[in-house]
Amino acid sequence: MNPLTVTIDGPAGVGKSTVARSLAARLGIPYLNSGALYRAVAWKVSKRGIKPNDEAAVIDLCKQTEFVLVGPDNDQSVVIDGTRLTHELWTPHVSLVASEVSRLPSVRAFLRPIQRQCGNNQGVVAEGRDMGTHVFVDAEVKVFLDASPTVRARRRFRELQSRDAAVSWERTASELTERDNRDTTRYAAPLRPSPDATMIDTSDLSASQVVDAILALIRQEQARPQVEPTPPVDTTKRTQSSY
Repeated sequence: MNPLTVTIDGPAGVGKSTVARSLAARLGIPYLNSGALYRAVAWKVSKRGIKPNDEAAVIDLCKQTEFVLVGPDNDQSVVIDGTRLTHELWTPHVSLVASEVSRLPSVRAFLRPIQRQCGNNQGVVAEGRDMGTHVFVDAEVKVFLDASPTVRARRRFRELQSRDAAVSWERTASELTERDNRDTTRYAAPLRPSPDATMIDTSDLSASQVVDAILALIRQEQARPQVEPTPPVDTTKRTQSSY
């Protein structure tokens, strides 16, 4: 099979990470959790006491930092300057700061090449919020997952509980609404479906059902006849004969 790039975008709580990890395992190709990188930036910004909306200070910090994605794991982690971060990336505070730094155009531009390096010639299943619209615009298969707000909040709440995060249902639902607003209204790479993405509502679907649906899309793409590019027309003789 030729290297395959699959992008899975969507808001929080739609099951992107679970689906992307499972799909990557089924395909035998690397998995990219793009959010882990923004969380890593947020973690270091918080540690240094930098305001997340101070774009000059944040991008300067990024340029001084070595980011290495480690995985695939149950939860993809990031190594920053030799320190591997795991559960530190998924606290409610880091989530909020990550939402702020992800709004900064220079930060998104800085992290884009790092994201694109994942997989390289092996292909990749990349999940995030702008994978199909900005990072992997030439992906063979693009999917945008969505679900009802109630279902998304419930999934997010259970996810945070599994990470031992001390959060309440009310706080989870409120932060999800705030995150949606920031992600969809930000100037740099706002959250939206790519025009050529397939929309899948996961409200009433299990993760395995969503994976099966995406695998069906991949089979359709691979069965599509490959159209050879039309060679340019040689107009040399025509041009000469016209004089």
